[in-house]
Amino acid sequence: MESGNHSYMAEGSAYLRAVHMSVDGEPKVLNDPLAATLLGSDLDDKIAADRERLARPELIKARSLIIMRSRYAEDELAAAIDRDIKQYVVLGAGLDTSPYRGGHPAQQIQTFEVDHPDTQRWKLERLRSAGVQIRDNLQHVAVDFETDSLAERLTTCGFSHDEPTFFSWLGVSYYLNQESVLDIFRFVASLPAPSQLVFDFVMGDSELNETERNAMTKITTFVEKYGEPWLCRFGPNDLQKTLHNIGFGTTFYFSHEQATRRYFENRPDGLFLDFTTQMMSAIV
Repeated sequence: MESGNHSYMAEGSAYLRAVHMSVDGEPKVLNDPLAATLLGSDLDDKIAADRERLARPELIKARSLIIMRSRYAEDELAAAIDRDIKQYVVLGAGLDTSPYRGGHPAQQIQTFEVDHPDTQRWKLERLRSAGVQIRDNLQHVAVDFETDSLAERLTTCGFSHDEPTFFSWLGVSYYLNQESVLDIFRFVASLPAPSQLVFDFVMGDSELNETERNAMTKITTFVEKYGEPWLCRFGPNDLQKTLHNIGFGTTFYFSHEQATRRYFENRPDGLFLDFTTQMMSAIV
């Protein structure tokens, strides 16, 4: 991401959530009407002009990932609230709309949106332009994950280190160096049980066959083109061992096969996932 500019990938993710609401079948995997609101009044024309590109397999897979990871994190949040989670932190929030949707479980608890200062400024401008109200129990926390202390920045905004907390961390970990990722794991693991972290990760080459590695090369070349290269990748087994060693009591690898069975089976619209990016949940 270039200094002074918002994340291209954050904008692209919101666009694909809006596309899902516009062109895909029912039931929606993720019901996110606010994504379109934040992207502006010309969105329908943009989607109409983009129909041919959006029907390509690579865009269908990308859209499927974007909506699945948000849906899974939101399902896990609802279950965590039932376990008496008191705080919700959205790490790398981008244009995530979960804290603003009426009736969303996040509205029940103290919420912190964390993002790079440049992307956060852009989001706040989009919220103001769309007339979206920011509730009193929602705080915006500007953090550069590579240079700032997440714990310190959260504390200055009223975060309680004594309350169990749910963290959603989507579309971020692979853009950071490994030590920065491990720092986030350590911070969440230091909080009271049953604090939980749900995040996506990019599979390492050792987990892939030759065809998959070739496909991965094309994807990494694409993201590098937009100045947001993938720096950190994992194998799921090694990742679970790392999380346990850091202090998490329970981990759950939500593979793309499991996600397909839960969210995409027997759909008429052709949405489907691939191997590239997968989900992990870790509970203290």
